[in-house]
Amino acid sequence: MSDITDNQELMDIFYEEAQANIEEMRKDLSTLEEEYVPTIVHRLILCAHNLKSSAGVVGFYDLSKLSSALEKIFKKAKVEETELNTDVISILSHSIEVCQKLLNKEKVVAYKELLSQLNKFTHL
Repeated sequence: MSDITDNQELMDIFYEEAQANIEEMRKDLSTLEEEYVPTIVHRLILCAHNLKSSAGVVGFYDLSKLSSALEKIFKKAKVEETELNTDVISILSHSIEVCQKLLNKEKVVAYKELLSQLNKFTHL
C-alpha cells in the first residue's frame, strides 16, 4: 500500500484546498476586525476544521495542530466565550500566516510558543 503523499494528484488537491482555506481565513478575519458577524465566525470554524483534517491526513502534523487550536478559538468566539478583541485578532492573524509558512514547508520560529499561546485562549 502506498503512502498518500506519494500521490501527486492528491497532494496537488491538498495544497490547492489548503491555500483556499488559508486565504478565506485571512479575508474573514480582516472582516471581523471591523465587526463581529456570526456567519463569518462559522466560516472560520469550517476553514480551520478542513485545514486541520486534510493536513493531518497528508502528514502536515504541525499545520494540523495549529489549525485545531484556531478551530477551538473560533468555536469559543462563536458562543462568545472568547472576545475577538485587537490582541486576539492579532495573534489569530499571525497564526494564519504561520499556517501559510507551514504549508510552504518554511521554517517557523517559536512554533511551540505560538501553539501554547493559542491554547491558553481555549482554556480561559
